[in-house]
Amino acid sequence: MSFKTSFSNLGQPQRIWTVSAIRGQLAPLAAIHNHIYEHCRPGDRVLYTGNYCAGMHAAPAETLDELLYFRRSLLARPGMVPEDFVYLRGTQEELWSKILQIHFAPSARAVVEWIAAHHPEMNGLLSAYGSSLDDALRTAREGIVPLTKWTIFLREQMRARAGHEKFFTLLRRAAFTEHAGSNDNNILFVHAGLDPALPLAAQGDRFWWAARSFGAMQTPYHPFRTVIRGCDPDRGGVYVGDVSVSLDGGCGHGGQLVCAQLSACGDVLSLQSA
Repeated sequence: MSFKTSFSNLGQPQRIWTVSAIRGQLAPLAAIHNHIYEHCRPGDRVLYTGNYCAGMHAAPAETLDELLYFRRSLLARPGMVPEDFVYLRGTQEELWSKILQIHFAPSARAVVEWIAAHHPEMNGLLSAYGSSLDDALRTAREGIVPLTKWTIFLREQMRARAGHEKFFTLLRRAAFTEHAGSNDNNILFVHAGLDPALPLAAQGDRFWWAARSFGAMQTPYHPFRTVIRGCDPDRGGVYVGDVSVSLDGGCGHGGQLVCAQLSACGDVLSLQSA
């Protein structure tokens, strides 16, 4: 995957409406969408930070439908363009891509067992497409041919929901602003973490698994003024600091969905929760 298709360059937006991890919570998402729809203007960007589908009492398919419907609604406004919408790849979406390719894994059964043990919330997304983690575990024990048929079934079920398969192709690893005058005002958006010692192109899977490194940041991650994430696996709550911002209000874990209105320089202009 090239740098261009891995990362989204937001350019120099007016404002950036940044939505924290949704985790399949349809009602809060609809409320946040209503807020954005009322205040969003041409020149703004709308950015989602991953983990869209799976959480407590989640409605995975309906949540994706709402994301797609809202995108169409805003694009109907004069001045809005497809590039105004950015969707980051979260941990759940990374695991979903692994599930869809599980028949290629040299130790597929071990991978499925790890997902079932550490991310049982993925059962909700599988259920939305007519399967379950129990099906995955059973099929993984049966061998490569049943696994291949199972992943084909999942893809067929996903294609049966308009726009769902396309949605997963839109996901980016990170996003950033690019100011022509000065790098000092650039901001970076990630899902959950990053390694401050590595350049952006070398982060690999640290966007999903380096949450502790993100929390330990004390100085700016060059060349960015601020790094903003939407998911905190440690559930530390919303935090606005000098060099980092964490927006996860615990949506899907009994908390709230958070939307931050940010300036192009990363200043938090407002916080809306639902």
